Amino acid sequence: MTTSSTKHRPIETLLIVGTASVLSSLDLFVVNIAFSSIKQSFADTTNQALSWVLSAYSILFAAMMIPAGRLADRYGRKRVFRLGLVVFGVASAACALAPSVSMLILARAVKGVGAAMMVPTSLGLVLAACPREKHTQMVGVWAATGAVAAALGPVVGGALVHLDWRLIFLINVPFVAVATWRSKELVDTAYGKTDVPDLLGSSLLALGIGAIVAAISYAPDWGALSPSFLVTTSVGVVLLAWFVRRCRTSASPALDLRLFRIPTFAVATIGMGCFYIGFAMMLLGGTLFLTSVWQWDTLVAGAGFAWGPATAAVTALVAGRLSVPPRYATIVGGCLFVLAAIWWYVLLDQEPTWTTHFLPASLLFGAAAGIAQTGFLAGGTASLPASEYATGTAILNTARQLGGAVGVALFVALTGTATMASQYAPAWLAIACFGLVTCLSAFALRTPRAAVPASAPSASG
Repeated sequence: MTTSSTKHRPIETLLIVGTASVLSSLDLFVVNIAFSSIKQSFADTTNQALSWVLSAYSILFAAMMIPAGRLADRYGRKRVFRLGLVVFGVASAACALAPSVSMLILARAVKGVGAAMMVPTSLGLVLAACPREKHTQMVGVWAATGAVAAALGPVVGGALVHLDWRLIFLINVPFVAVATWRSKELVDTAYGKTDVPDLLGSSLLALGIGAIVAAISYAPDWGALSPSFLVTTSVGVVLLAWFVRRCRTSASPALDLRLFRIPTFAVATIGMGCFYIGFAMMLLGGTLFLTSVWQWDTLVAGAGFAWGPATAAVTALVAGRLSVPPRYATIVGGCLFVLAAIWWYVLLDQEPTWTTHFLPASLLFGAAAGIAQTGFLAGGTASLPASEYATGTAILNTARQLGGAVGVALFVALTGTATMASQYAPAWLAIACFGLVTCLSAFALRTPRAAVPASAPSASG
């Protein structure tokens, strides 16, 4: 077992780690606003193919997050974090230079791997750089980076896409370069001999979810009874079944399925995934509605859409500090989500009426995200023994990312190349349904009032 001897520099460490965390979370928001512009650059590309620019990042981010954390425990968090920075930066440059959609998707997948290497290691590096009495404060600041990304994403993305969509990827490079250079001064945490993670199992998860996402997004073109749809769906199911089997038999499983024996945690994980299906549909649907239906410039659309994610950032921070049982918070969040979706379903039309028709629901969506997801995180982890908090949080975040990938595919399947307000109606109703699932799942989050943490992790990013 070894540790670094570098001097403790809490503020500089927080800046370096915070930069990486914001960049990895920002990527989940900025690409939505660039969707239409990227499609214009690749005129022959379908929405189904282009959706993989979003989904590839989410799937690889989710599948590799837990293995990356275990690799960090074995080889050192600083080493894995720095490697993640390099992978993320190189992949960002590759995205900016991509000559085709296929290359862009591949670069985005690699970028997701880099993000997965940075995020699990970042908190440990922050805590190693400051005295124990400052740990609670540092956890709160670290958690807020996702909220910062949520608030900045649409605005920054809209401004950059207004100039050139490739800039949303290229701008990462100088920040990553500086962070990589300064990260050599980071204080490493103790590490030693641990089992090598099951990378084959993680690959099965990524490929299985990828097959399911493909089947969903291409279902309208293939047909639900077509050989292509049935074969792709079957491949996905078989791969996921193989993944579950490996998790049950491997000495170092990609996902610790034992935690799913705890009913509250299992419901929280499923509920988080379902909620994020609807949330991802809202993120992509809201930005596309502004740019494709109302024909807003990306700069204006980014500013118009940012109010929702900003509200999510604020409510996530507030909800984490309230002594409210998680199931009540989640029920409130789910109800707000349903109300927001119905609002858009009833009121949004071809006539641009942002103040009364778009904005109120956007604020409700943001409040719902901050409250409900904080409830799931608090309720799910409160049912676990203290030794399993880190693993449980990682699983909940994995469910969130995978739900996002499925949500993008479902939105594309429901709307296709929609340019009329009425064509978005099925997506708004689907979002309402996932909000209802959130409400129903919340009734199982029967954790004791005292178990609610004083400061839940941010759920915005």
